[in-house]
Amino acid sequence: MASQSEPLPYTAVLQPLRASQMLTQDRIVYRPTQEEVGFYEYHRWAEDPRTTITNSVLSQLLQRGTFSQVALFDGRTRGDYIVRGSIDQLEEIDFGEGVSVRVRISLELTEAASNKPVWRKTSESTGQVAVGEVRTVVSQMSASATKTVEELVSGLDAFLRSNAPQRAGASAPPLPEAQK
Repeated sequence: MASQSEPLPYTAVLQPLRASQMLTQDRIVYRPTQEEVGFYEYHRWAEDPRTTITNSVLSQLLQRGTFSQVALFDGRTRGDYIVRGSIDQLEEIDFGEGVSVRVRISLELTEAASNKPVWRKTSESTGQVAVGEVRTVVSQMSASATKTVEELVSGLDAFLRSNAPQRAGASAPPLPEAQK
């Protein structure tokens, strides 16, 4: 985890991360085969994964000092940038070499004034589970999600520190070709 840097002179609004309906119910997802999806009947999320991972993104942005202020979206708060994202995968994988987890998260940074995306990235992390128990699976999912969020926020922070205009009121940098 990176230590806090000098905050950039920009503010951001973080929208709650989106996820498919499969991930928004309270049951934990697993894949017994590549083509099949299952749900644990008796094991539930303690908190909606969207809330947990959105809070992780917020925490990382604050710890890194990427923005002078970051607020969770409430419909009223405005910022220089909007951070949006999605949880694309958060599941146990039961086929192949033992039990593993896969987490894939996407983030996008949009300039609020123009509503133009200036940066986007998807990151994925997988992890092997030593013991095929639900608590071990969830622990590995948590570790993989943390690693994925750290990688994404680190990339966003590095992009802004190297590309953001340094004067107040300047427009955001264009989206590089590799990130469109």
